[in-house]
Amino acid sequence: MSMPRRLNRRSDRFVDRERLLAAMGGCRETIAREQARMEISGPLYFSSSTVVAAIDGLALMLTGRSDYFHLTGPGGA
Repeated sequence: MSMPRRLNRRSDRFVDRERLLAAMGGCRETIAREQARMEISGPLYFSSSTVVAAIDGLALMLTGRSDYFHLTGPGGA
């Protein structure tokens, strides 16, 4: 039995990239600020570094630039 088709289709072209990048930049900035207080070899620091890497990966997909947040400064664009 096949699944019924969704009536409202989603598309990446409808994503508000600027809004998403701004929110990601804010998250990235907060994580970086809190990492300054964390034990560098601890699990919390490692996990937060993984989140920052995921944010950077998504920014690469959205902008085509692997250094998007490094070039735009704190908080992104």
